[in-house]
Amino acid sequence: MKFGIANYKEVKTLYIHLLELMKAEKVTFAQMGELLECRYQTVSDIVNGVTKKGFYFDDACKIHKVFFPKYDMEYLFKRQ
Repeated sequence: MKFGIANYKEVKTLYIHLLELMKAEKVTFAQMGELLECRYQTVSDIVNGVTKKGFYFDDACKIHKVFFPKYDMEYLFKRQ
């Protein structure tokens, strides 16, 4: 077991569209963590599927409004 994950290859990105748009728009996990008042690692874990709970609705709305207002929210937060 490495870094608390049984098999790292099994971890898949939960929000693939969000991650792609973060790269395109140059939005970081640190910026999102600051907005949500949590650690950047918490945001990273949610986006990358380490934490299966996903984003709370209010947090998703904040992310959408602040960083990605020109994108469809349903597309942005569609789970893979």
